[in-house]
Amino acid sequence: MAKTLLQMLEEIGVSLVDEMLLKVLKLLEKGKDVPEDAIAAKLKIKVNATRKLLYQLSSRGFVTYNKKRDPKKKWWYLYFWSLDMDRIRALYLEHKLRTLQQKRAELEAEQKFAFECQSCQRKYSYEDALETDFSCPACGSILVEAKPTKPVLKLKGEIEGIEKEIEIIAAAKVAKPKAKPAPKPKAKPVKKKKKGK
Repeated sequence: MAKTLLQMLEEIGVSLVDEMLLKVLKLLEKGKDVPEDAIAAKLKIKVNATRKLLYQLSSRGFVTYNKKRDPKKKWWYLYFWSLDMDRIRALYLEHKLRTLQQKRAELEAEQKFAFECQSCQRKYSYEDALETDFSCPACGSILVEAKPTKPVLKLKGEIEGIEKEIEIIAAAKVAKPKAKPAPKPKAKPVKKKKKGK
C-alpha cells in the first residue's frame, strides 16, 4: 500500500506543527506547478504569507519552484510550486534502509541462541553448542535447533514488510515517464537539375 506524503514525512520524523504548512502540502499534493497566488486564494491569506510558508518547505527540500515572466507585467515574475517527490522519496528510502538495518541487527541478536536443551530448557549460541559437540553442558542431553520465538517471528515479518516497501519506493523512482525524443527535422526535397539545352 502506497503511503501518502504526510504519512511518509511523519514516519521520517519530520514534524510539521504549523497547520498552514500541512494545508500547503495537501494543496501541492493535488497538482504540479501550482501558482502561489492560487495557493494564497485557497488558504485565504496574502501572497507574502503564502510565500513564507513555501520558503519554509523549500528550505527543508520538500518543494521546488519555477519562475516565469508575467505576460502582463514584463518586470514581474510568477512563481509556480511543486512537491519535490524525488527528494521526499529519497529521504523516506534512507529512513527505511536505516530501519531495515536496525531490525536485522535486532533479529540477529534474537537468533543468537540457536540451540536449546529440551530437558533443562537452556539455550546456547551456535559457537557454544559446537564447542560441546551439541550436547548440553548442564545435563548432557542432545541440543536441538531452537524454534523461532514470538519476537523472532515478529521481526521477520517486520523485515519482510520493510523490504516490500523499499521495493515499491525503488520502483516508483524507476517508473518516471521518459522524455519524448526531439522530433527529427524534416529533410528538404532535393530538386533535380534539368540537363541543359
